[in-house]
Amino acid sequence: MECSIPKKIFAFIETKPEEKIYEVCITLKDVPGAVSKTAEILSAANANLRTSTLFDAVEQDNTGYWTSFIDVSKAKKNIGQIEKEIRNLDVVKDVRIVRPKPLNYDVIHFPIKFGNSTAMIMPVELFGSLFEETEKILTPSGFAAVFYNAGKKSGTYITQLNMMRYGLAGEDLVAALRQSTQALGWGQIKEIKLDMSRPFCTLKIEKCFEAVLRGRRKEAACHWTRGFIAGFLSPVVGKPLEAIELKCAAAGDELCEFEISTRMQ
Repeated sequence: MECSIPKKIFAFIETKPEEKIYEVCITLKDVPGAVSKTAEILSAANANLRTSTLFDAVEQDNTGYWTSFIDVSKAKKNIGQIEKEIRNLDVVKDVRIVRPKPLNYDVIHFPIKFGNSTAMIMPVELFGSLFEETEKILTPSGFAAVFYNAGKKSGTYITQLNMMRYGLAGEDLVAALRQSTQALGWGQIKEIKLDMSRPFCTLKIEKCFEAVLRGRRKEAACHWTRGFIAGFLSPVVGKPLEAIELKCAAAGDELCEFEISTRMQ
């Protein structure tokens, strides 16, 4: 499935100096029309909805949170009046409003959840610093081995989680690999061919995060990614797999291409 629409994580927004930003978290009853009723109040007040997120409340049944960054620099009503009108709605359980300072970070929600797991957000540049500093300490082969093995462990864990928690198997697990790689920002799988009988797999990734981070090199650079793929597919086929990188965008190739089999070539 092709996708070229970038997605911003609800954690921080860039703003202009003249904007007056508030973070608004509204606890809503899980009933039809709850969001639209609330949005009508913001619209009538001429409050500009910059970005928002809506999700179920884990700790409360039939309840959801709608959290938004709003700009009230041109609003017809002050933030206190807007809050009062929202609170008076029959679909609203609670309202929390904060003006984030000194930067426009999400200061209301913690911890961050990825499904049922606790997660963290790390800008890709910080991964670059991790790779760079680790590579200074280890030899090239040692660096490759450390990140490859770490990737394998991560991949196996994710597959086992998908199998136990969601009951996935076979082709559904392979489809989940494609989904998760894109959704988590690691890259876009453009082609995956898996022969379960051998087993043998070839896989091509566009904009692999490791290749993007590590720049132009003479050799393949995506050690964590190839480890992750090998670790992910091993429980799928029921045998330990290894992966090599045949082509790498960091080395000037158009795509990163991997070959996965029962032994390292």
